[in-house]
Amino acid sequence: MAWTLAVTGLLLATLALPAAAAVAGVATRHRPPLWLVKSNDLAALEQQAALDGTALRSFTWVGCGGQSDPDPCHARQDPIFTSYWTLRARARAKWAGTAIFDIEGWHDTPAHQRLHPQSWICRAARLHRIDRRLKVIITPWTKPDSVMIAEEVAAAKCGAYGVDIQSQFINGRPRALARFIHKAVRAIRRASRHVIILAGLATNYPQVVSARVLTADYNAAQAGGVQGFWLNAKEWLGRNRCTATQGGAGCPQIGVQFLADIGMTRAARRPVARLVTPEAGVAPGLVRATGSPLW
Repeated sequence: MAWTLAVTGLLLATLALPAAAAVAGVATRHRPPLWLVKSNDLAALEQQAALDGTALRSFTWVGCGGQSDPDPCHARQDPIFTSYWTLRARARAKWAGTAIFDIEGWHDTPAHQRLHPQSWICRAARLHRIDRRLKVIITPWTKPDSVMIAEEVAAAKCGAYGVDIQSQFINGRPRALARFIHKAVRAIRRASRHVIILAGLATNYPQVVSARVLTADYNAAQAGGVQGFWLNAKEWLGRNRCTATQGGAGCPQIGVQFLADIGMTRAARRPVARLVTPEAGVAPGLVRATGSPLW
């Protein structure tokens, strides 16, 4: 009888684990993480990957425009807004896409919005009431950490599609990052069981972070319950510390190595060569996939 009760209890506890993990916001291991990257960072990473003879796998969202990304937006990219009003104008136009609201304590966000950030964050999160197909990812940054977490909670509580924990400031210290992520995720999940939670990673901030340490941060954040990441590979405020061997400004070589270590790269496609017989009117040898001989 005791053995039966023990087995039954173990079975019930096992069945309860997935539900408990979902409530806590723990990313399930069989689901690959979601990825956000700015278009200018992606260009640097892709150029480095090509030099390394590899290619990057697709990112979920490619942010564009805004003050932190001077490149104009192209098709299938996701605009970054630093002011509520420009985001609202997009919603009123029934844009029906994913947008990033990057509200921070910088001059790019209007001062009146920084005075009462939670109010403007809530307004942005609720813009789906105007545009039903609009998905807003809110990425607040401020200090101290407790205030930033409160803004993330406001985004979740008001119905944001996603929220980014800007944890890149603590990259390079996996234990401290794990504590911060765990605290933020628990607070966000109390406000919403459905919001997508991302964490920030950076190759330099501005101190250089190695690929090995980035991988440790990545694993710690996943264990803490995030479902994806915003990867930064840029020069921070003109204080770049990356060397030429690390790819220059933004350390893209470190970024590509990190992505390779976690399976986010693939073999680069090479031109297909075939043998040509004399009957084809060309001397035996290799030709390019286009059919032109490799002279």
